[in-house]
This record gives sequence, structure tokens and C-alpha cells, in this order.
Amino acid sequence: MTDLITRIQNAKKEITGNEALLDMLDADAAVELLNWGVAVAERVAMRTDGMDDSAAEAVLAPGVKAVRQSMRSIGNWAAGKYSDPEARGQLREKLSEQIIVIFGSDGTLPSEADWNALLHPAAEAGNNPQMLISKFKELTAITG
Repeated sequence: MTDLITRIQNAKKEITGNEALLDMLDADAAVELLNWGVAVAERVAMRTDGMDDSAAEAVLAPGVKAVRQSMRSIGNWAAGKYSDPEARGQLREKLSEQIIVIFGSDGTLPSEADWNALLHPAAEAGNNPQMLISKFKELTAITG
């Protein structure tokens, strides 16, 4: 049986080993997003404490995949993609689904008003990608 420490290390490696997740960002924003991804992957792995390997893999595989997908979506959004209202709605839905997969019953989704405030073009004005990522982390109460 794999111990929890090994699961945590493996989850973190899956995040840190995928540089393509950060290609769209400058160095500061990439570090901000990478730190978030590593912290969240660790939380996913922590949910497997006491599980056998099969049960743990059923949590880890989709959870870490959702972390990677979230990182890619957040990075693209912070870099200026998702500019039209329809794309922003799709982004919100995608991130909401991923938060549920990542945190399961422990996850709390932002309210519709909070999502709209974060993803509104006016909210992005004057903010660089690192600031936008920080705002996402605050909104979802996920730090790293």
C-alpha cells in the first residue's frame, strides 16, 4: 500500500512536471498559478489518507486531472482569452465542475454574483495576470 507522503509527492510531480500548463503566462503569474496547483494537488492527495491504493487512485486520478485542467483554464483566462460573454460562461461552468471534482463534498462553489464579478471584463481592467490569479484564489478560498 502506498503511503500518504508518496501520494502527495506524486500528485505534486504531476503538476510541476507539466510546463505546458504555464506557457501562456509571464514568470510571476506562472509561479502564482504553479503554487496554487501544487497546494491543491496536495489537498487532493490528502483526501486519500487511510484509503487502499485502488480507492486512492479513484480519487487521485480525476482530482489531479481537474487541477491540471483548472490551471490551464485559469492561465488562459488570466492571459486574456475567454473574452466574449459566452466563453466566460463556459469558463465558469468548467471551473465549477473542476472544483467539485477536486474537493468533492469539501468544495464550496462561489456564488453566481461572485463568479460574475470576477469574470467581468471590467474586473480585469488594470489587473495583470498574477493579480487575476490571486483574485481567483481568494474567491475560491484556495491558496497556495
